[in-house]
Amino acid sequence: MPKKLVLSLITLCFMLVLLEAFAFLTSLVVDQDDFFDHRAGVLARLNAPDLAAFIEKGGDPVLGWDSRGPAVRTEENCQGSARTYTYNEAGARIYTAFDAQKAEIVIVGDSYTNGDEVDDDETYPAQLASILNVPVANQGVGGYGPTQAFLNLKKKIGLYPRARVAVLAVMYENLHRMVNAYRPVLYSTSSDYTLKPFMAGGQIRPHPGEQAFAGIVDFKRYANSAFDTDFWSKPENGFPYTVSLIKALGSNYFYFRKLQKAFRKLGVPEYFLTFRSREIRDNLVSLLNSYAEFATQRGVKPVVIFIPRNRYDTQSAGRFIEANSRSLDDRLLVGDVAGFAGIDWNRFNLRETEGDNICHPSPYGYRMIAEYIAGFLKDNGAW
Repeated sequence: MPKKLVLSLITLCFMLVLLEAFAFLTSLVVDQDDFFDHRAGVLARLNAPDLAAFIEKGGDPVLGWDSRGPAVRTEENCQGSARTYTYNEAGARIYTAFDAQKAEIVIVGDSYTNGDEVDDDETYPAQLASILNVPVANQGVGGYGPTQAFLNLKKKIGLYPRARVAVLAVMYENLHRMVNAYRPVLYSTSSDYTLKPFMAGGQIRPHPGEQAFAGIVDFKRYANSAFDTDFWSKPENGFPYTVSLIKALGSNYFYFRKLQKAFRKLGVPEYFLTFRSREIRDNLVSLLNSYAEFATQRGVKPVVIFIPRNRYDTQSAGRFIEANSRSLDDRLLVGDVAGFAGIDWNRFNLRETEGDNICHPSPYGYRMIAEYIAGFLKDNGAW
């Protein structure tokens, strides 16, 4: 073999070893949960008593989990102040003078709708009720995405015989939850028992149902499968480390979670990649159109309200609405709180830390959401 060829091979091998060493060292430095599959820790924590406790507390074979009542609890918000949460027998968060039988507006959504970190009368559904002088049903549930919120409306709408408007509230970040089948895949610190319905291929993929709750062995099987098939799946970290690192950098998690945050620091709207994703967009359009069809059949006006997470993105939802108006059911009324002039975004949340929003909206923030929705309903003839 010619010496030149041998030298070239040796050089190539040396470069590959250096590249592999660099990838290995990089894999030790980065956040493992953010870059690589972290199922081992999640599966190791799963056990029968905790599964039983989760089911007892709120596990639901359709929604994944649900609020149950009647109940009253007190929790400290992120500023250390105690806040009271009151729920009726339907799991709706109630407030002064709420009357379910007279409710004409039903709102579904996540913890922003539930009103996390403020008292009962300070949630935006409660403040909307005060503005419009009509009972508003708050069926928000912490951790929900649009898929669960829509299914929750299907489950609860019959409780409100006088309802004539339904509001599906979608906080910008909720789009990530919409395509997520098992919360720990997306959020490594989430509850370990939160399997959930999700969107894929323009269809609602249901929660595994009672089969997943039959026992810990069955639950682990579904959880393990989710780590392989979820939109947010990540590669395992192992040899060859170069391949693992390249796969991690090509994952949806890196692209939509890590890369977007990096762009945010350059002044780019935080969720611009999420709202531009064809797969996420098509699933969202399909879900909203299904929601419009269901609400119309039930005789209620379907309204969708996008809610910014914070000041780092007040544009992406508006651009989505404009770009996809022809694809959305014309019976839908679609609005974006970011379009409400005069919001002081520095006051919108209880506290901000470099845009990571470790707190929910302040009473002021929830008031702005309520005022926007009230005006939007009136301006569009829905109220």
